[in-house]
Amino acid sequence: LEFRRVLFRSVLAEMEKNGVSIDTIYLKKLSDEIQENLNNIESQIYSYAGEKFNINSPKQVAYILFEKLQLSKKAKTKTKTGYSTSAKILESLAHEHPIVDLLLEQRHLSKLKSTYIDILPTLINPNDGRVHTNFNQTITSTGRLSSSNPNLQNIPSHNKEIRLMFV
Repeated sequence: LEFRRVLFRSVLAEMEKNGVSIDTIYLKKLSDEIQENLNNIESQIYSYAGEKFNINSPKQVAYILFEKLQLSKKAKTKTKTGYSTSAKILESLAHEHPIVDLLLEQRHLSKLKSTYIDILPTLINPNDGRVHTNFNQTITSTGRLSSSNPNLQNIPSHNKEIRLMFV
């Protein structure tokens, strides 16, 4: 059993040292495509709203949805600063107006772009051109491996386009 632990630790150390190769050219192309989609979605949102506003401001989104467009009052949840525009609330309103689906799509694409697509190239080690993560054996309560700095296990598994960045 001890031999297996030592072997396992040495394999993980080797994986950390070797790192992961990322296709930066592909990521740049994907980033540009997503930005183009975001621009189109934002234009449609502004068109439905009848005005430009900060799509990333929950307060401004709440104003557009609940005051200007008069979407369902029963779906509103009051918060300290106004009405909630959480994903759960937006999903419950999706059938009421096409702007809601666009807002959900905008949030999804924006998160993918800012969290993975635009950040991972900045984490490439200039010496070997690879991203190096830390594998942790003792952090999870289930005994599974975890990854940190960066967390490569957090890459969305359902998104084939993003997973293609790994060489």
